[in-house]
Amino acid sequence: MTRIEFYSVEDPNNRPPFAHITKVVQRGYQKGQKIYIHTESIRQAEKIDEILWQQEANSFLPHQLVGEDENTRPPIEIGCSKPPTDHADILINLANEVPLFFSQFHWVFEYAFGDDDKKELARSRFKFYRERGYPLNHKKIRNE
Repeated sequence: MTRIEFYSVEDPNNRPPFAHITKVVQRGYQKGQKIYIHTESIRQAEKIDEILWQQEANSFLPHQLVGEDENTRPPIEIGCSKPPTDHADILINLANEVPLFFSQFHWVFEYAFGDDDKKELARSRFKFYRERGYPLNHKKIRNE
């Protein structure tokens, strides 16, 4: 059964937790896991793509946007509104809704951040998983 890691982000500026997301991606990649980062918009997907390109050379994270190059299948894909092109182990969901394809993953990472409206959407996602009996682990983190 899919396990859910849910993070409530403490940040007075309501910023997305990009540093934490990058750490999750790095840990998964080092363990040989395939990762799909599901975003709310193409703009957010491009922002994550840019952040992953800015990592140190010794911690390169091979990734691409979904559909960017049909001939390559990197272990990390980023997209919105579409499922990954390959089976992945980890889903990092940054969208406001639970994606229909979430249950094909071993792990789902969810984040509650942003203004009150975005946090309310995150509470709805948490409730969705809880009502369906998915194992939930909830942690509070500080945005760096």
